Amino acid sequence: MNIKSKIKSSRVLFATVGAALSFAIVGCSSTPVAAPTPYKSANSRASYGYSSEKVSANQYQVLFKATDKTPADGVQQYALYRAAEVAQEQGFTYLEVINTNIDKKPVIAREVTAGKNEPAIFQTDRQCTMSGCEEVAQPMAAPSSNDVVNTQINDIYFTIDVKMANDKTRLGKNAFTVLEVLSQPLEPKNTN
Repeated sequence: MNIKSKIKSSRVLFATVGAALSFAIVGCSSTPVAAPTPYKSANSRASYGYSSEKVSANQYQVLFKATDKTPADGVQQYALYRAAEVAQEQGFTYLEVINTNIDKKPVIAREVTAGKNEPAIFQTDRQCTMSGCEEVAQPMAAPSSNDVVNTQINDIYFTIDVKMANDKTRLGKNAFTVLEVLSQPLEPKNTN
């Protein structure tokens, strides 16, 4: 085999290994993490967070996708908050939730579990010099106290249909002001 063939063969090998590593990294990153979902925009249909779709001139559908590790009241608050943001962006001052829907779908996710904290391990060795031998303790690497395991969780799809208006009388008695919703901090009320 000549030099040019070896170089070409090496490039093909590196490209193949690089592609395999890329697929492995993408595969790992697509596995969800079993942790609470923060308030954020969903970057794609498979992502966690909020998304919204215009249904009519004054009606939107807002979806918040979260893991079941997210408190239920937090998921509801996130969806309503996003609806208020959309209403404000569209120039409306009032909104009313006219329909809600919750779907759950089981998925496999990664979860970090805490192991037992075991005391440090010391291995004894004999160390000999010209003046004699003695036993000395050598610290060893202890096993990791955290492990990543696969576990089954549920993806929560919380959808609200929201009607918006600038006149409260055009909505029902349970209408919210946009400013009222946006002034509430985004924190779940219960701390399970």
